[in-house]
Amino acid sequence: MKIAALLTAAAAATVVSGNSFRDPKTVVQKQKENKRALTETERRLASQVFDNCVGLHMNKCKAIIDAAHAANPAAFGSVASVLYIILKVRPILETADIAADPDLLLTVPDYQLIGLRTDSDNTHVVGIAGDGIVTYPYSWCVNDAADPTGYRCEAIGPWDCYDEAATPPTGKNFEQCCNDIKAETAYLMPDLHGNYLDCYNSPPPLENLEDPLDLGRVYLHVDANNRVVHPPCNG
Repeated sequence: MKIAALLTAAAAATVVSGNSFRDPKTVVQKQKENKRALTETERRLASQVFDNCVGLHMNKCKAIIDAAHAANPAAFGSVASVLYIILKVRPILETADIAADPDLLLTVPDYQLIGLRTDSDNTHVVGIAGDGIVTYPYSWCVNDAADPTGYRCEAIGPWDCYDEAATPPTGKNFEQCCNDIKAETAYLMPDLHGNYLDCYNSPPPLENLEDPLDLGRVYLHVDANNRVVHPPCNG
């Protein structure tokens, strides 16, 4: 009983999207009445975000989300149980481990690629949090004769791909964002494995806005060890 109570309390504390007091039915009803897809902003407003799931095993994350569902079923569309969709993502490599052995990067076939999260039209880069910020999950290692190891590793990014000058302000397009990142990091190319930084299009979690909002569904992005990599949300 104590564990269940703690999980319920933790779940209530981890709904950090600012949507705790919003009735998600309002947003869902708008989609049904207008017979149109919701915008990115409307989807985010209806969703509950669980930031402290990051780094946890997916089963522990599910326990937190299930407790939140039990405490407030309406926030999950009043479904009987939450539907989890598990998506595998690239593994997490610790900075210290990469610095000690840069060859660890070779265990990730596409480590040199940066995922650019685009909007549902694949037009503009929105970033994982919807603010246009792009991050790279690994250290970047280059040859360095001045270092006793013969190489050095450093963090690169984040990059701001939000275009304030646009009318209205929006994310940069895929090519512009990628080109800006490559220009900024050109002095670090190639890395000690002979690879150059590049980009790939990382679609939004719900693939596109034609996918109807489903508050009873949660996408979990997990690594090879089934640990949650991105903050999950329902929708």
